[in-house]
Amino acid sequence: MTEYLVLGAVFGAVVLIVVGAAGFIQRDPALRRMAGAGGATPPSGSIFYEKKKSRILDMLEPMQRQLAQSDAKQVGVVKARLIQAGHYHPSSVEIYYTTRVALAIGLAAFALFAILFLLPPIGINSLVLVLGGATIGYYAPALFLHFRIKSRQQAFKNGMPDAMDMILVCVEAGLSLPASIKHLCDEFADAHPIIAEQFRIVTLEFQAGKSRPDALASLAKRMDVQEARTFSTMISQSETLGTSLATTLRVLADDMRRDRMLKAEQRAAELPVKMAIPLVLFIFPALFSVIMTPLMIRIVRALVSVTT
Repeated sequence: MTEYLVLGAVFGAVVLIVVGAAGFIQRDPALRRMAGAGGATPPSGSIFYEKKKSRILDMLEPMQRQLAQSDAKQVGVVKARLIQAGHYHPSSVEIYYTTRVALAIGLAAFALFAILFLLPPIGINSLVLVLGGATIGYYAPALFLHFRIKSRQQAFKNGMPDAMDMILVCVEAGLSLPASIKHLCDEFADAHPIIAEQFRIVTLEFQAGKSRPDALASLAKRMDVQEARTFSTMISQSETLGTSLATTLRVLADDMRRDRMLKAEQRAAELPVKMAIPLVLFIFPALFSVIMTPLMIRIVRALVSVTT
């Protein structure tokens, strides 16, 4: 059984090397024709990254493209989730898929090494251990991505009421909405970095010529939370209908602050129920043992004295 596992691991490594070499050798025919015609492809960049990529990414790019899924819809979903998690690099999708495959192969190889040289013979369970390591390595990045998105969304929700207050103060002081958002980014860089990051993107989209409703809709799509969608809808409607922006922001700030207080009260009300399990499993047994141990010692001593 171990020989088959070793052969399987060697075969997987050889397949990866061949795929990577094929990616280095092959070249897109369209790029060849453009190069022959004297054209040049514009370098891909991001507002958070320099146009010049690192040498490691340049070396891994062919393998990343080979490992990335060909389904455009699935790739779009993964790219949207990576953006929600704060990964804006142009090659983030390829890096994500490469990381999943590399971790799967690495953990499977480590499990195989442990079976051959570290652990005692475990028979058929060795295959389960190798497959378990590959499964953990493949799905661990997806799980990490999920928790990172939830953490960023929660941080965004917690900071939105304060952000609305800041924008309201700036608007009432006579600043425009883009100037107010820019001031918000400067003030919230330390207190609420997620808020500052997202509104900095909105500011850059304003400077690039994107319309206000489109830029705010992009913010709602990036964060995918109710607070961002409400802010985008209310500001767009206020601009369309010509209502007071300060009044709209005041209503938004009051609603978001009220929602945050209600959620805090809900969590406080759920606390006794959640504390029941650790109380029953850990605190009560420890307290019972501390109270009853001296009594049990006295009972044992009394019984010993009576018997003797």
